[in-house]
Amino acid sequence: MFFVSLFAIVITLSFEGCKKFIDPETPSIVTDKFYNTKEGQEKLLVDMYVQYRNVFNTGELQYYGTDLYMAVTESPVEKMFNGYDKTFNSTAPVVGGYWKSLYKIVQEANTLLTRCTPEIAGSDYKKITAQGRFLRVLAYYYLVETFGPVPFYDKEQTEVIEKATRTPEQEIYAFMISELAAIKGDLSLASTEAGRLNAAAVSHLLGKVYLTRAYKTYAVSTDYANAAATLDEVILQGKSAYNLSKDYKDAYDETKQNNSEVIWAIQYGTDKNFNGSGNPQQALFGFNITALEPGMFIRNQTDYSAMSRQYWVIPKVHELFTNPEIDTRYDATFKREFYINNPANANFGALGIYFPRWNDQSGISNGAQKYYPFKNGNNYNWYPQSTALAILNDGIDRMPMLQKFKDTKMEWNGAGTREDVIFRLADTYLLAAEAYLGAGNQTLALERVNAIRQRAAKDEAGYLQFMKLNALNINVIMDERARELLGDHDRWFDLKRSHTLIERAKAYNPFVQQYNNINNNHLVRPIPQDELNKLTGIAQNNGY
Repeated sequence: MFFVSLFAIVITLSFEGCKKFIDPETPSIVTDKFYNTKEGQEKLLVDMYVQYRNVFNTGELQYYGTDLYMAVTESPVEKMFNGYDKTFNSTAPVVGGYWKSLYKIVQEANTLLTRCTPEIAGSDYKKITAQGRFLRVLAYYYLVETFGPVPFYDKEQTEVIEKATRTPEQEIYAFMISELAAIKGDLSLASTEAGRLNAAAVSHLLGKVYLTRAYKTYAVSTDYANAAATLDEVILQGKSAYNLSKDYKDAYDETKQNNSEVIWAIQYGTDKNFNGSGNPQQALFGFNITALEPGMFIRNQTDYSAMSRQYWVIPKVHELFTNPEIDTRYDATFKREFYINNPANANFGALGIYFPRWNDQSGISNGAQKYYPFKNGNNYNWYPQSTALAILNDGIDRMPMLQKFKDTKMEWNGAGTREDVIFRLADTYLLAAEAYLGAGNQTLALERVNAIRQRAAKDEAGYLQFMKLNALNINVIMDERARELLGDHDRWFDLKRSHTLIERAKAYNPFVQQYNNINNNHLVRPIPQDELNKLTGIAQNNGY
């Protein structure tokens, strides 16, 4: 019974950026007939945008169990999703909420597309329906990649569903590609409003779907080539609207949101009426500096983001930045200096905590009150002590924060206000490189990756000597994605797509190593037990 006839309070968005906003008017509780009107259909469309906040805020399915991030504790859910331990089962609430959020988007899209007609929508018909079709495809992409074959619906469901069947992945992929190809010309190249979908987002997603299918047993022989060509439409033909920032740090600068690298982003803002629980990205990766060092630090949001330390960046990730002195992404990503901001401290304004770059063994503290190098002997020094993990025997519970998502406009520990970038041009470059590599075109694959690395280099001499690549394989691309997109979404899905999830999780994630249980069954997540209880005709995925 996962669908019922649609009656909803429509929640709308408030958008901040240099372009005009999506209308933030909020209607009262409405009846089903409201969705037979253009106004109702536009509000329904905006609610689908809002629902994607829930999808991309489900970090357990984006970050856990990968080579870049690990859990803070060993709670039951963290053991399952971060470590793939033997307790992994279908009762985990994470998958239930994720399933429901995605199918709610599917049902809302089907309602919109069933009821929207040229007579109702007028000249906006293609624009409205293209957005609905895109958002439905994106929901199915995450459903299929998360759960494997899933129930498929492309029409509004007005009755309670008690029986369902799982549609093969191959059919759903054919549908997704057909849908996206059909709407390629229906939206403008750039967003007409901050957060609104556009033609570049359509091409980015279509290229990603082609690329993902290219790795499947049911791949079409032209998938890699089609992926590369489609992604290059954004890179080459979209230059009037999208370009890489001159400096890497500018791509993540909170004062430069909705910049030329942002293809599509979920919007938040400072208005509490529309911000919901806020964008949590700013608080995912760090440590609670005021709790651990109250003598030196007080709450001051302009100094650094609120940090609840929901996830850790795995220690070995620092070592992926092989030349952190030359690769500007390291210093742009990690906040390594913390200045004392407690007026009661005698050293107010002085350097309180200093973390050297991971490969700096000079012992130079820059005069900091507390100096913490990357390692203490063979043990990683920046992490809390753990009885479960031998590599964390001597940790200090102090670590560089990810400052890319710093948010100075929010209240301390309040709701994050920054946009949540879903499609970023640097990602398009790296997806294109992966597609060209799969198609056997090493030259263009290198060209796309090296464009990213040249931008990241401190200077041209550093690029030519240390950063320019002359050969590629899939693990080199996954390393590059880690450096360029650390903290962004989809790492689990990127590793699954490229058939590197098991190998890389074993190599990097200490909890995966500790539990030693990851296997091919974990390439999909369990069907939520609540759905199995309510529906007949659906079998559980193997191993759960």
